[in-house]
Amino acid sequence: MKKKEKSYGLLKGTLIFIIIAFALTWVIPNGTLSSTGLVNDGMLRLGIYDIGDLFYNAFSVSTFKIMVLFAIAALYGVITRTQGYERIVSGIAKKLMNHKKITVVVISVILAALTSVLTQTFVVFIFVPFIISILNRMKLDKMTILATTFGSILVGIMGATYGTEGIQMLNYSFGYTSTLPYTMPALLIRAGILVIGLVLFNFFTLAHMSKVDKKAESIDLFEVKVEESRQNKTKSMIPIIVILVVLFVLVILGFMDWGANFGIEVFDDFHSVVTEDIKIEASSEGGDDFFFLSDLLGTSAPAFGLWSNLMIFSVILIFTVILGLCYRFKLDEFFDAIKDGIKKTFLPSACIIGAYMLLMIVYRSPYVVTIVGRLLSLTDGFNIATMTLSSLILNIFHTDLSYTGFVVASYLPVEYADYINPVYTMLTTLYGFVQFFIPTSVVLGIGLVSLKVKFSEWLKYIWRFLVGMFICLLVIFILMSVL
Repeated sequence: MKKKEKSYGLLKGTLIFIIIAFALTWVIPNGTLSSTGLVNDGMLRLGIYDIGDLFYNAFSVSTFKIMVLFAIAALYGVITRTQGYERIVSGIAKKLMNHKKITVVVISVILAALTSVLTQTFVVFIFVPFIISILNRMKLDKMTILATTFGSILVGIMGATYGTEGIQMLNYSFGYTSTLPYTMPALLIRAGILVIGLVLFNFFTLAHMSKVDKKAESIDLFEVKVEESRQNKTKSMIPIIVILVVLFVLVILGFMDWGANFGIEVFDDFHSVVTEDIKIEASSEGGDDFFFLSDLLGTSAPAFGLWSNLMIFSVILIFTVILGLCYRFKLDEFFDAIKDGIKKTFLPSACIIGAYMLLMIVYRSPYVVTIVGRLLSLTDGFNIATMTLSSLILNIFHTDLSYTGFVVASYLPVEYADYINPVYTMLTTLYGFVQFFIPTSVVLGIGLVSLKVKFSEWLKYIWRFLVGMFICLLVIFILMSVL
């Protein structure tokens, strides 16, 4: 019974949240925020038929993220069937054993920084199982492991600078053509939020490490299972090291928007050369030229910096097959390893679908816009209190920052043109902030169910950070508004 509570407690919270959101469609009218203000669109009450329709659409929208999870799970399902992987993580853990706190801080900074600058959050998950395996062998408790990995990713979302999930669509909705929509001082403020978040978050993490029971439960996401007869055959570490290093390089190249953020066009030019200039000309008149590299990459392969979840999904699967060949897996062994890995993604996938179920409800019946519109109309002009509260409400119900941009982009840039920097910062920063405590937080949900941590335990752990961080954010928002 206790095990089920740990596994399904968060999903219960998600279900309750969804039911409340569904019921509110019967009480609050829909609204639209236009350049002139709030427009009442009447009631749109959701009923029995809509339950299936909402689930279908939630599943469709979340498919790309679930595919990435499946690919990562398949990769580690294969990797953990090798002795080489155990040698790598155990060797690293042994060298870092006497520097646990430094290790935790360094990993936290790296994960948060990557999340802050990359265009897709889910690609950071590629390296999380590897990190968890190292921390597990360092005998760290599972709350410390959760905070160091998934918690640090949440800090990166809160302190988004050039990237993170949904920010590109938010920029597009606001009419910006790049991920840097405003002045350099504003970007530095966002970077400052990232630094403050990291300092405060790691302060509480290290404090927890100092007082935690040494016998506290640890956990590994993917346990190593190597048959004795195959230990010598899979002893080499080189294939795994090469694959992980290449994946890291590809993630940096593929998910950093070089052109929009830094004006670097070399990757676009390289993509044009590869897909358009390298070809074998037709031998006969009227024949078609053979674009070998273009055809090999695929019909819509993007340039570096513009990669999507679909691209990294394909790359991870290819590397998984390469590892299977390098370690001479039999076909049955290969598929068994993939199956064992993917089984671990079922509950995380349910968290993703649940989060997007909530989004589909407020998309279909946008009563949240009515709440926010009326709240903003309580004061004349820009007001820190109403704008902060509105941003919190929007981000609690909108599990995707893109949709927040969609519903407010026609109103906020017009109404608060002189305060667009603090408004934009509030929307993006508070989106990351609420992900620390709402049950429909995708990153938090994946972390909790994967590491078998109760939602209530996490709230007891994180509330002090949330109070301190919220005070810091309010001070920053006020300073941005008056300076």
